[in-house]
Amino acid sequence: SVVLVRSGWGRHFEDAGRYVGLTSGVPGPGEAGAHWLSELGVFAVGADTVAFEHIPAGSAHRLLPAHRHLLVEAGIFIIESLDLEGLAAAHGWRFTFVCLPLKLIGATGSPVRPVAIVPD
Repeated sequence: SVVLVRSGWGRHFEDAGRYVGLTSGVPGPGEAGAHWLSELGVFAVGADTVAFEHIPAGSAHRLLPAHRHLLVEAGIFIIESLDLEGLAAAHGWRFTFVCLPLKLIGATGSPVRPVAIVPD
């Protein structure tokens, strides 16, 4: 399964300084949340934030313990900067998730084309 977190932070996407959260921080799960998600056995996680984890104000993106656990220790994919507003408006709490990454050799990440197919 895939767990997507809509924090509402996506509303700041057009304001790059605010969205990146250099002075304000960024909402999201911490390391404990990452462990909880991995214990659920998820395949991937995603959010409407620039980094899939809580980043305190003024700390920049130096320490990313949730990333370390999810990616390195648990092998769980992370998808960031998702536009989840339409999905929330459609009450798409359960849906088929299709995510198409580029086939890049030697890369650590890829742009993706995420699609949610919401049942009637």
